[in-house]
Amino acid sequence: MNEFELMDNFIDWTSPKLGGIDMAYFRAHGFYRLNVGDPKTRTPHAEGNFPTPSGKVEFYSESAAAGGDFVAPPFRQMYMAKQDGTKLDPLPGYVPANERPETNAAQAARYPLNIVSPKSHGFLNSQYANEPHKIQSQGEQAILINPSDASARHIANGAAVKVFNDRGDFQGHATVTEDVPPGVIVASLGYWHALNKGGAVNTISSSAYGGMGHCPTYSDNLVEVGLAV
Repeated sequence: MNEFELMDNFIDWTSPKLGGIDMAYFRAHGFYRLNVGDPKTRTPHAEGNFPTPSGKVEFYSESAAAGGDFVAPPFRQMYMAKQDGTKLDPLPGYVPANERPETNAAQAARYPLNIVSPKSHGFLNSQYANEPHKIQSQGEQAILINPSDASARHIANGAAVKVFNDRGDFQGHATVTEDVPPGVIVASLGYWHALNKGGAVNTISSSAYGGMGHCPTYSDNLVEVGLAV
């Protein structure tokens, strides 16, 4: 199934926001701006109209305090059944990460780097990662690392490296860059374990849930990086 076939299965073509276009339009143009008003003058919330009991922006959320179905689908793994109805703090607040030196000193002593795994540009999550033209546009698995962290580990730009913790490991090539701060590495997701030498980024991820609706914690993981042998 290609990108257009996937879209065709999930798009409501009868919606007025689509202005009467069809898949042929997408194939010809590649994009369409939803018909939701002029972007220069559109003010959908000028009079409130937020999806809250009061219709206003709420700093104190009565819905959160009541529990039930408050948590948005992306934060319950897109499944309604994953929402357990737990009552939440009605006021926003800071919740420390599970894997940080201040919350998990023993883990941080062994694996001192936090990893962030954003979306890739060439794949749709893990879809299309087996198509040659997508692999060509995306390139090999890159591991972005700050120069100070790279130097401490004798890692040169382009070197084959392994990212690991006590859950698993995967391999890629180092991109030494100031674009990431010290103490953090970045490796995009989407590569297939079966096709990417040395595995994929999912292998180091914790299975622990976050504090809202069993949300995942794939950006809350400590790792170490070393030269691949």
